[in-house]
Amino acid sequence: MKIVFATINARYSHTSFGLRYLKANLHEFENEAEICEFSLDESVQEIAEKIINLKPDMVGLGAYIWNIEAILKVAEIIKAILPQTILVLGGPEVSYEYDEFLPYCDYLIVGEGELAWYELVKAYQSANLPTQKVICRPICDLTKLKMPYYLYSDEDIAQRLIYVEATRGCPFSCEFCLSSLSKGVREFNLDEFLAEMSTLIKRGVRQFKFVDRTFNLKIDNVRKILNFFKQNWITGMYLHFEIFPDRLNAQMLEEIANFPAGGLHLEAGVQSFFEPSLQAISRRQDEAKTLANLHFIREQTGAEIHADLVAGLPYSTYETFKTDFDKLMAVRPQELQLGILKRLRGAPIDRHTIDCQMIYSKYPPYEIMQTKDMSYTELQEIKRIARYLDIFYNSGNFPTSAELLLKAQSSPFEVMADFSRFIWNNYQQTHKISIGRQTQMLFEYLQKYYSRAQIAEVLLEDYGRKGRKDNVFYLREVLKCKKD
Repeated sequence: MKIVFATINARYSHTSFGLRYLKANLHEFENEAEICEFSLDESVQEIAEKIINLKPDMVGLGAYIWNIEAILKVAEIIKAILPQTILVLGGPEVSYEYDEFLPYCDYLIVGEGELAWYELVKAYQSANLPTQKVICRPICDLTKLKMPYYLYSDEDIAQRLIYVEATRGCPFSCEFCLSSLSKGVREFNLDEFLAEMSTLIKRGVRQFKFVDRTFNLKIDNVRKILNFFKQNWITGMYLHFEIFPDRLNAQMLEEIANFPAGGLHLEAGVQSFFEPSLQAISRRQDEAKTLANLHFIREQTGAEIHADLVAGLPYSTYETFKTDFDKLMAVRPQELQLGILKRLRGAPIDRHTIDCQMIYSKYPPYEIMQTKDMSYTELQEIKRIARYLDIFYNSGNFPTSAELLLKAQSSPFEVMADFSRFIWNNYQQTHKISIGRQTQMLFEYLQKYYSRAQIAEVLLEDYGRKGRKDNVFYLREVLKCKKD
């Protein structure tokens, strides 16, 4: 028997954690399975050909919001050329509202797939395949799952992101998130998990991306995990966690403060401070505590903050989003990610579609295009602000210049909006902007607020941080003229 588990990652540096779990939990059939990972820069014809050449008896394709269109095309080609091959779709993108995907596959697995796949392979071997096309099994007992970390190859460890998880599920019910559909949090055996982490460290892993929906649920677990990594600390190590900032207590903050500087990357999903929006999406959040804890992390610890805001939530307006942005930017997180609300298949956010006149794109990633409170034009502008914020602030390429930019007006959002309009009106570019062109854009725009010499000085300081050699002679000419 030949089984192929395949998916298309957003980029080569990503790895498919889910496929490794499926292979690891096939038990006696594990050696019959092969994992094939591709990226979006490969054509569907190339991907399908590589899978077909393996002559598989069964193919499992992992479907996500970023790859569903390509996955369906790959599925079509495989079934056309290998009609006897059992083709199975699984993953979050096909776990809800899945009727349109059924013609592309022989079976569709809803939700967690480890148990479902093992049973399906046993059924195939005994020539007793299920008659129902949609397979839905109970959520997995994590104490019985085999952890898949040994399936990370040496190439993965050397060149790609390593994903790990200590828990599954989420204690909260944010309606835009599929995690709201699962109740409660399940925990892996922490001692066994940390033993696996020890093996990964010995193999050379230095960056660990935890996919747990929230890290800071229990102080005992927080302390045990962080103490383990401190005891096994190697220079260059880096841990990524998602946190709910208002659930950080004094003990957790102390543990973060005592962790090696630069070793923690904390993703704080703030999403919104606007109370009507928070109530609409069933999210409880203490604004004062959130901001106080983020300020503490930024000022009193060596951890890095990646904060998230979402535009287009029910009842949110352009003005309320601006207010949220300014409150969060006052913390000066190392990264501030602006997202656009997506209507994920099955997510409860859909209940607001009619009342809030929410118009979503029907194509992945299903972003909101307009609501009764936020126009299409406003959302498009926020999307451009998000892109330019990534380039000029989140990238870290312009730390001094970005600070100059943000302080140019009393509202950081207003100045980012004005800067975004300046770039769009004059350059019509959001992507593939060279670092030299970025520097030029800042130099031209900041002249509204500062002297040419002051701007040239901070831009040259930023520009030279990483030994860049692009020609920015005009900045040096400005400083030369000032001296003369």
